[in-house]
Amino acid sequence: MRQASHSLRAHRSAAAGFTLVELMVALTIGLVLALAISLSMLSMGRQFRAVSATSAAQVNAQLALSLIDSAGRSAGAGLFSNGQPVCASFNAWNAGTLVSDGAPLLPARIIDGGSDSASDRLVFTASSAIGPLSGMPVLAQMGAGADPIVITDGGSIAVNDLALVGVPGSALPCTLFQATAVATDTTGASCGGNATRCKALTHAAAGTYNPSPGTFTNTPRYGFATSGGVTGPAVVMGLGTGFRQEAYAVLCETLVQYDAFSDVPTCTTSPLAFAGGANALVTDIVLLHAQYGVSNSAASDVVTAWVDASGGTWGSPSTANLGRIKAVRVVIVSRSKEAASELVTAANCSNTAGVVNTGPCSFDDAEAPVIDLSVTSVPSGRSWRNYRYRVLQAVVPLRNVIWSN
Repeated sequence: MRQASHSLRAHRSAAAGFTLVELMVALTIGLVLALAISLSMLSMGRQFRAVSATSAAQVNAQLALSLIDSAGRSAGAGLFSNGQPVCASFNAWNAGTLVSDGAPLLPARIIDGGSDSASDRLVFTASSAIGPLSGMPVLAQMGAGADPIVITDGGSIAVNDLALVGVPGSALPCTLFQATAVATDTTGASCGGNATRCKALTHAAAGTYNPSPGTFTNTPRYGFATSGGVTGPAVVMGLGTGFRQEAYAVLCETLVQYDAFSDVPTCTTSPLAFAGGANALVTDIVLLHAQYGVSNSAASDVVTAWVDASGGTWGSPSTANLGRIKAVRVVIVSRSKEAASELVTAANCSNTAGVVNTGPCSFDDAEAPVIDLSVTSVPSGRSWRNYRYRVLQAVVPLRNVIWSN
């Protein structure tokens, strides 16, 4: 009987389980472990978001730069004749609107933003014509601005094609026109005594591209030679069925692509939208700077300096200086989509040549464009330094300019 009582007490003791002290100790250990795991996961989450934000900024900048590089490869096609720019400025009309009254015409034109904190714009111009891009000499003197333009019979311009007529080496603007009729003269009667066959390109003041006489401030009369108010030797450059100036700008922190010949895009936020025909390409782009790479002379292809598109010399390059522009270099700054809770970007960066930036550095020479992110728009309570940035830069040789030499 005593043995049975002892076994019962042992069974009851075993069934009692953990004591309260043991449970509290176990619970404390569990809470400590859970807290450690939570803090570790939180830290990993922050690191993941930081890496993701940095990666996204990098990808956006690379994509933006590749699009600009692609457009720059064809810049200048059809704008050179015998190693010279056809003109440094041009007259153009489009659908009832004066597009250009002697404005600059460059293979790659940089429109300066006006400050280190404002983005520049890039405009690439090239012919879309299929076939040879050489100039077609003008053979007869124009009696009036509305007279047909007579060119060699070998020209491949058809009705409704667009063309530029200009005098290489002169300070006169080119004129953009549309051929409304093309007539071949096989007798040589209208060829100015300079050929036995020629073509007369009529550009009647009608349609989209041919305005009425007197529209432009300076309307040259082009011809075979300079004489009696006519300037020559003029050439005609075929542009194909359309004229487009591929442009890139940063609007509402987005890189946009548009046709600078026909569009002046604007943007609104919340929701993000663009007017004027612009295509939104890449978001979270906060700055774009560009510079001309210039040589000592048009005959040289060696870039000896990088210059901003500002001032009297490079804000609107002359015909002589236009031929010296051999390349453009571009800096694009993208930022992470979300702001961090702490300051994650240094207040400034100085490159090895001493150029001080309010933000990250770009090129490592004394001519590098200055980056200033201090006025970049940010949410209330945040600074531009709460974002992570990536800077990508590229040099785009203007191949058609180089080959034209």
